[in-house]
Amino acid sequence: MTIDVHTHLGPDRFSYSSVTSENLSKHVDDLIEHMDKYNITCAVLTSPSIDMTDLYREAALLHPDRFFYAASIPLRPLKSTMDKLDALTETGCRAIVLDNDNLCDLGPSAFAVVHEAIERGFTIYMHFHDFTYSILSFLDQVSLLYPAGRFVVLHMGGLFGFHNILPLLSRGNIWLETSVTLIKLVESPVRVFLDALLQDAGIRYLAFGSEHYTDYSDLLAILNLLNLNVETNREILEANANSLLNL
Repeated sequence: MTIDVHTHLGPDRFSYSSVTSENLSKHVDDLIEHMDKYNITCAVLTSPSIDMTDLYREAALLHPDRFFYAASIPLRPLKSTMDKLDALTETGCRAIVLDNDNLCDLGPSAFAVVHEAIERGFTIYMHFHDFTYSILSFLDQVSLLYPAGRFVVLHMGGLFGFHNILPLLSRGNIWLETSVTLIKLVESPVRVFLDALLQDAGIRYLAFGSEHYTDYSDLLAILNLLNLNVETNREILEANANSLLNL
């Protein structure tokens, strides 16, 4: 069983705008075709923006046996956000996405939304290609404040932000998702940090994600190149996803 904890509809990052309610089923069918080809059992459809969250909810509901979804929602006004969180609990949503679309203010409202989302059982996705110091500081604070929370750093924090997150993994409530960055890390001078992660208990906090189905082949090939044992491979492809998404 393999679980993709983070994928978008469409084959690549240039295809976001091509996904509409009119062609939604085709995009979903294309994704399932590739999931079946690479033996991906289920996936979390991660909304790339606030405007597309409803569309991703519709996509997930087309095949509830194969999909969950992660919602990007506005953090203000706070009362409206809380109502939105309550509604999401009924629709198969597993995670709340914090990204450049909504986390422009790292003030009290952001902390309040994280608190309420965790209270409702949601995982928190941190979706930033550039994991800046201010974002790292926010993650540092909320992961300390909410030890029972589950925080997923998509793209592993980026090629140059990855190593800054490693010290936080010892808290046990932060996971790194593999898309985009893992492929680059293997051929990068900073691979030494990846090797250090693979050699200790930190492997328990690495979870398979693709971002786009066209990366399945490369990601699975990279995992094979790392020569992981069967149990470690299972943790990355399945067990960690079960933990971080409470499946």
